[in-house]
Amino acid sequence: MGRHSIPDPEESSSGPPEGAGDATEQFDQPLVPPDDPEGYRPGPPEPDYPRYGEPNYDEPAYPRPRYTEPEYPNPNAPEYREPGYREPEFETDYSDDYQSDYPESDYPASEYSDLPEYLQAGYREPESDEPEYRRPAAERPAFAARTPEPAPPRASHSGDWEGGEWTGSHRAIQTGRRGVSWGVIGALVAVVVVVAGFILWRFFGDALSNRSSIASARCVDGQKAVAVIADPAISDEIATLAKKFNETANPVGDSCVALDVKAAESDQVINGFIDTWPAELGERPALWIPGSSISQARLEAVAGEETVDDSRSLVSSPVVLAIRPQLKAALGQQNWKTLPGLQSNPNSLNAMNLPGWGSLRLALPLTGDSDASYLAAEAVAAASAPAGAPASAGTGAVNSLMSGQPKLADNKSATAMDALLKANDPAGAPVHAVVTTEQQLYQRGASLPDAKNVVASWIPPGPTATADYPTVLLKGTWLSQEQITAASEFSRFLRKPEQLGELAKLGFRTDGGETPKSDVTNFAPVSAPLSVGDSAMRATLANALTAPAGAAAGNRAVTIMLDQSMTAQEGGKTRLANVTAALDTGLQSMPPTSAVGLWTFDGVEGRSEVPTGPLADPVDGRPRSAALAATLDDQTASGGGAVSFTTLRLIYDDALAKFRQGQTNSVLVITAGPHTDQSLDGSGLQDYVRRTFDSAKPVAINVIDFGSDPDRATWEAIAETTGGGYQNLSTSTSPDLASAITTFLG
Repeated sequence: MGRHSIPDPEESSSGPPEGAGDATEQFDQPLVPPDDPEGYRPGPPEPDYPRYGEPNYDEPAYPRPRYTEPEYPNPNAPEYREPGYREPEFETDYSDDYQSDYPESDYPASEYSDLPEYLQAGYREPESDEPEYRRPAAERPAFAARTPEPAPPRASHSGDWEGGEWTGSHRAIQTGRRGVSWGVIGALVAVVVVVAGFILWRFFGDALSNRSSIASARCVDGQKAVAVIADPAISDEIATLAKKFNETANPVGDSCVALDVKAAESDQVINGFIDTWPAELGERPALWIPGSSISQARLEAVAGEETVDDSRSLVSSPVVLAIRPQLKAALGQQNWKTLPGLQSNPNSLNAMNLPGWGSLRLALPLTGDSDASYLAAEAVAAASAPAGAPASAGTGAVNSLMSGQPKLADNKSATAMDALLKANDPAGAPVHAVVTTEQQLYQRGASLPDAKNVVASWIPPGPTATADYPTVLLKGTWLSQEQITAASEFSRFLRKPEQLGELAKLGFRTDGGETPKSDVTNFAPVSAPLSVGDSAMRATLANALTAPAGAAAGNRAVTIMLDQSMTAQEGGKTRLANVTAALDTGLQSMPPTSAVGLWTFDGVEGRSEVPTGPLADPVDGRPRSAALAATLDDQTASGGGAVSFTTLRLIYDDALAKFRQGQTNSVLVITAGPHTDQSLDGSGLQDYVRRTFDSAKPVAINVIDFGSDPDRATWEAIAETTGGGYQNLSTSTSPDLASAITTFLG
């Protein structure tokens, strides 16, 4: 505003600002001069006249004009050029051109004052065009001013006085001291504390981490060996990859780890967990890579499922039959189910336009074949089991296949392959086919100069029996956490594309790997993998191929339980007569060290005819084999029922009590049903067998059942529980009877 204008509306307040009571334009109180400074001399007293804002002031009768902008008078007007006037030295909004009108030389220092003009003594206010707001010249007060306290300039019309805020009328409002909120201070302190804490946390965390890293890099606890056992077919390449892993692996904790790979057959590992661990294999492994997951199932059956921490397939290879090329066309219409018949029939291949070839002569080696024979047994059992029945119902077919295989010096895969490939006359060769894996056949074919004319491969149709080479991570008290971690890291390392590519070059099938070229196998796509059930079922089927540890092939202890109520006429004889004749033939083929006994039962009771013992041992003055033959010849069929369930309970208790270590113990039940027991039903028998079966002394129950026996479900259940087999026959005149007896007698 101008020097004589009224204050702007926003400049009015309900009271004077703090520290500015000496120089405000408030119309409800008198203008109060500032405190008298030192040396101040007051002017004449102010007359008593009406004051602005007091009750005796008369308001004008006309409306007061509105002022939206302060109007500043022209500084060049005559009233500004009075002697003694000096322009205040402060920054202003006025143009610098005005300064030239007031040279400093015109104003001697004695007349200079820091106070605004209107507060200086002798100041006269210029005339105004608004008479109602004018005061007589004689009534205007003059004040000597004191210098305000310095403060930084704040208003747009600021000057050299730094103690307040300038208004539009060249008057200033002295500012008060502003306080700082305690909330703001608290927030700042909290931020500082948080930031400082984070910095310290990072500092000490990094320090400890670096210390741990340095300790690990220096292998404070030294080097720790990690044992790895792998199937011989893959162990060499696993050892090469382990060396690469050792060169690049980071320390685990405070230890450096070194993988040590050894080759071992599945039976070595499993028997090592049952008994004493073989010293030649070093420490018990943290990682095991067997030929297939059936070996894992066998391990869990003897060592417990808790022994295995994790298992997943690394590579795969389908099970094939290595055969002579001349045989491939003849097998075109065959499958897993027909193999036992081709094996047991001495003229099976002659009937397939291969004169002079005789039977299939299929070898099922148990060493050096990457579990191929175990996997083939699963395929045969699954294909031979009745529809809707578990795979174990086909165990009889597996036993028939095994019992009819060629007699070789040992059960090694290399021995069987040599017998197949090195014979000058393929038809007269001791071996016509060998169960193996595609990868092993590829490797063998690569070493032959004229492989395509010497050997071929055949994959039976149906679900594919597959060697899946799982990485089995083990856990147990023999392992430290560092060893477990290192084994897991190596398992992941093996699955990287670079390592899988190296394995593919050896003939293994891998995800994304490129298979090699071969004259023996074309690595064609195969059907979905075979599945026969859980680990318990797989272990049961595997037992059909092997006797317990230490048992020799063909060294069995069998108690025969014969149903005398089989009166049906078949082929001109009673069913019982046909069965006893087949049993007599089967006993003649058994080694003299085999232990055999005979029980019979009818509708009244079960009785022991010949106690179980070696065939060569004397019974009543003659060899047991002769006593058995004579007793079988004396059997006659009789009606009146069959107390089969209670008789089996008696026999099974006796077999457990007289368990023969080192032999395959079993009971062979031959019946047509139905049972007529009053004290024991089917569910009771199953419960008894489940409670009585002892895995430390396993006694398998094998069953040959005729016709539509209503007890079939019970027989199948107890056979599966004990690891035995079940075979149903429609007639006793079928060649299948002899095959089944041969299979179960071993």
